[in-house]
Amino acid sequence: VWKLFPRDQVINLSFWDYNDVAPGYFAAAEIAAREKKVGVIVIEVARSDFRVADRNTFADSDLRAAAKGLYIIRDFAPGQPRHGYVVAQGSSSTFNLVSVLPRLTGAGINVKVIAAISEELFDRQPEAYRNAVLPPEARQDLMFVMSGTRRMWPLRNVGSLTDEYSLTADQDNVWLTGGTEADVIAEAHLDPDSIFAGVQRFAQERPTRLSRQRALLNALE
Repeated sequence: VWKLFPRDQVINLSFWDYNDVAPGYFAAAEIAAREKKVGVIVIEVARSDFRVADRNTFADSDLRAAAKGLYIIRDFAPGQPRHGYVVAQGSSSTFNLVSVLPRLTGAGINVKVIAAISEELFDRQPEAYRNAVLPPEARQDLMFVMSGTRRMWPLRNVGSLTDEYSLTADQDNVWLTGGTEADVIAEAHLDPDSIFAGVQRFAQERPTRLSRQRALLNALE
């Protein structure tokens, strides 16, 4: 519901790591105090029983990275073909994605992994930072790994094939049947094995993905 509010009148915060909460919230509060138009701050808190992330392994190891809205967990490996952008949001989904990063590296999958805390905070960053993290063209070459619904992406203006390749809680467009936490995550295809397989498919099919999108644009001529 909160994401249906008019843009710039609400700041949505979706935390996956405990240490993201304070910098993200205080950044939003500072904006709300300065901009009268912002009347609501919505917080989705991180799961308290998750192990705190080791930020020394992140491309952006800044403890206050969440204040910037989006930050880089894993950057492209230099000198290798790039396979696209993976944007993560939500506790279980991001935690499990981070857990398979060594497997992705071992498989030669060169994707840039980005944590999406708040599009509203990201929009307020300098253009140089926004382009360094997620340049405009990247929105045509990304997938989401998220515990939310595919009916509401964390970022606007994404590519036409984003839905086809993203991993979300409503993967099959049906209600989850329930069970233990592990059962629910597995049914949603947000367990580590499913995430690895989904990112691998996204990476391996990059030439096809881009070709299909070019064909759609060429059809307009």
